[in-house]
Amino acid sequence: MARATDAYEQHLADHERDRRRAQGSFYTPPELVGWILDRALPRTADATVLDPACGTGHFLVAAAERLGVRAVHGSDLDPEAVRIARERLQALDATVTADEIAQRVVVADGLTAWAGRTFDAVVGNPPFLGQLRRRSAGRSEEHRRGLGAYTDTSAVFLHRALGLVAPGGVVALVQPLSVLAARDAGPVRAAVAACGAITDFWTSDRPVFEGTPVLTCVPVVRAGAGPATDPDAWGRLAAPAFGVPSPVLPDDGPLVGDLADCTADFRDQFYGLAPFVREALPGGTPLVTTGLIDPAESRWGTTATRFARVRYDAPSVDLAALRADGSLARWADARLVPKLLVAGQGRVIEAVADEHGAWLPSVPVVSVVPRDSADLWRLLAVLLAPPVVAHAATRYLGTGLTPGSVKVSARQVAALPLPPSSGAAAWAEGAELARRAQHAGDADERAGLLVETGRVMTAAYGAGDDVLAWWAARVRRRTDESGAVAGSAPA
Repeated sequence: MARATDAYEQHLADHERDRRRAQGSFYTPPELVGWILDRALPRTADATVLDPACGTGHFLVAAAERLGVRAVHGSDLDPEAVRIARERLQALDATVTADEIAQRVVVADGLTAWAGRTFDAVVGNPPFLGQLRRRSAGRSEEHRRGLGAYTDTSAVFLHRALGLVAPGGVVALVQPLSVLAARDAGPVRAAVAACGAITDFWTSDRPVFEGTPVLTCVPVVRAGAGPATDPDAWGRLAAPAFGVPSPVLPDDGPLVGDLADCTADFRDQFYGLAPFVREALPGGTPLVTTGLIDPAESRWGTTATRFARVRYDAPSVDLAALRADGSLARWADARLVPKLLVAGQGRVIEAVADEHGAWLPSVPVVSVVPRDSADLWRLLAVLLAPPVVAHAATRYLGTGLTPGSVKVSARQVAALPLPPSSGAAAWAEGAELARRAQHAGDADERAGLLVETGRVMTAAYGAGDDVLAWWAARVRRRTDESGAVAGSAPA
């Protein structure tokens, strides 16, 4: 039987790799299967287990070896995979007939099968497949209702599994790391909180599935357990694996959005600007791309960048021509005010003050416009604050291009917490240090002032030295990496 399984999987590897990727199907390492089953399987003789996307039966066979063949149930859309899963199970116990196994392991969509049934454990590695490609996988629309438009298929399976698990039972399905914080996975995280609590958690800072670079995790959910896991704090579960500290910041105090309007631009502004961008136009308005933003520093004019697939040493907007055209005139006037510009993602939150309102942002730069210009440097100090950066890195872990990046949207910047009232004096000191850092005459002076800003703002939030050390190492690495051609792309 092992020979048949090996032959089938070799066939997939050699001849059907594209189909596997199109379907989002990747096979689970045995050690991860064991970890999941150790935490999910009950120890009762009459326990039942379901793998709703069972493939060739890796989870089913491992579960049957512990509980018996009659305990396991599975479904998959691939008839050949189901055939092999059935044969593997029958080889474990000759007293179980082929008909019995066929009733338990079926060719079906796991999102629609098993209606009216519940199981003591729902386990497995469902396909990873984004909304844009989901129709090719034949997944039912019914179980996507109420979920975000771009919810990954694996998270839809997690949501469905919550309705298939018995009270006190366990759901443990492999998920992409993005489930921790992706906006469209929010309803799934909320459903987990309504069902029970995450009692165990696995993740890796390296890909473990051959053929895909996707990082993964396994939230182990026990139905009815408490306290419920905060749907907005799943990133805390994974933070230790990525070396990110998790400071506890005020969750009921004032936010950046209470002092400023945070906005981001989109494709219309990106493509609308393109005809008006010139190289080093005398009297032109600097166009700042995300790659030109460092903490308390704009690299415009000193570092090359790309905009709309064109390389520029000093990209400038012909403002007179843009206003004459009219389509973006009102937008440009709204952006040419004192503000902070925040890069979409980086090793830390990278923000710089445009104190004279002289720059235009390129997509996906976030503009933070203080309602009172006196708050400009105070807000820069907040965005540079190590506890705030660690908070964002934890809360939105998994949404960046790399697990080490801190990605923030305009909405997320607005939701960042301000220091508590007890840190008011340190905050004022941090604001002045941030101003001095941006005005520093050379890189060494700026670096020293940045670290001092970080130290003072760590104190303003009442956080520990571990947060400061983590942030300082990332700031130094970001500074060492600066200087390459920076890019900009539409959101």
